[in-house]
Amino acid sequence: MKLLRWIVLPPVVILAMAIAVANRRPVLFSLDPFDTASPALGLEVPLFLVILVSVLAGILFGGLGAWAQARRKAAKSRGTAATGETLPALRD
Repeated sequence: MKLLRWIVLPPVVILAMAIAVANRRPVLFSLDPFDTASPALGLEVPLFLVILVSVLAGILFGGLGAWAQARRKAAKSRGTAATGETLPALRD
């Protein structure tokens, strides 16, 4: 697993650095979908920052979702084991 990390991680980091270098110009990041000319809430930020923050947010939300699902499954499996439920015995 560590070898796979060393094979995959450097190209991803190099790609992220290339995106950051190529997209340094500021863009208007707006949260107002109705007024694009002068939005009520908007920031001028470099494009790479918008891209990298979006990717980071996706990773965090995906990780939280996977963690919550694993926690739910673990609680469900502990719940059946803790109650001692077993299959009914067959009677002659």
